[in-house]
Amino acid sequence: MTEQPPPNQADAIWTELSLRARPDAVEAVAELLQELTGNGVTIEPAIEALGPDEGYRLDAAAPSTLRAYARGSASATALRFAVEDALREAGLGAAATSLSWRLIKEEDWAEAWKAHYDVERVGRIVVRPAWREYAPQAGEVVVVLDPGMAFGTGQHATTRMCLQALQLQATSHKLQGGNVLDLGCGSGVLAIAAVALGARRVLAVDVEEQAVAATRSNTALNGMQGRVEARLGSIEAVAGEGPFDLVLANINAATLSALAHDLARSLKPDAALVAGGIIAEREEGCRAALEAAGLRVERTLSEGDWRTLVLRCA
Repeated sequence: MTEQPPPNQADAIWTELSLRARPDAVEAVAELLQELTGNGVTIEPAIEALGPDEGYRLDAAAPSTLRAYARGSASATALRFAVEDALREAGLGAAATSLSWRLIKEEDWAEAWKAHYDVERVGRIVVRPAWREYAPQAGEVVVVLDPGMAFGTGQHATTRMCLQALQLQATSHKLQGGNVLDLGCGSGVLAIAAVALGARRVLAVDVEEQAVAATRSNTALNGMQGRVEARLGSIEAVAGEGPFDLVLANINAATLSALAHDLARSLKPDAALVAGGIIAEREEGCRAALEAAGLRVERTLSEGDWRTLVLRCA
């Protein structure tokens, strides 16, 4: 592959990795890319043109295109090799092909991808990209979001299921006036939705500085600066702040398993944990780790190959 010219150091540069994955491997490959880059992954299903008047339809049997993003350019080649090695080790080498990369200026990428974000509805929660117009309907709760680089607006299955679970807690438990932890806050969509549904305060933490900045920015967009606090770190960053009435942890199975006992200790008696980002093949191990920490599974939400568990202190 031809090397890209050196980037202008005055500009923020990102490396875009793209590949094609078979339908049965899309979710596993997406999780692998997310773990390697630490950022969101876009999935573009194949479409079939039906004609000038008929439009398009999804081709469920064809490979999808996945795109992942990593800040900077110096390690682009090393990152590509790391992805290739990880795919082979996971037995996905034959399922994912056409791996390539390119460099993109942050401002160019962000503007171009705005066209791919639209209003998302999950129950009565409506997630509106900041640049889209929307007239709320009666009973709807609108969250305004500017996802920026590498974050979505509720499009991913794991985010949608967490929003569903959050609404269940709003109607059946102690979210009203409650103290909430959002662990792995990303863009801040769950934290903001929790406040919109009645939480008194949300402490939002993430190990990525970009996520903390995005959460703070989106909190301001929604006028919730006094009710959502974003911090850099993981569970250790909330020492002394709990226990919590609700914990939202839309991260991944490995981290949920590793933090199971800490998560259980962060909950008030009979409080709920919403654990998302669990791919189906890792559900059993993650469930076992959380149950060993003293939690019981109250509900399982499923969408495609993804699972979200709602747990409570046993």
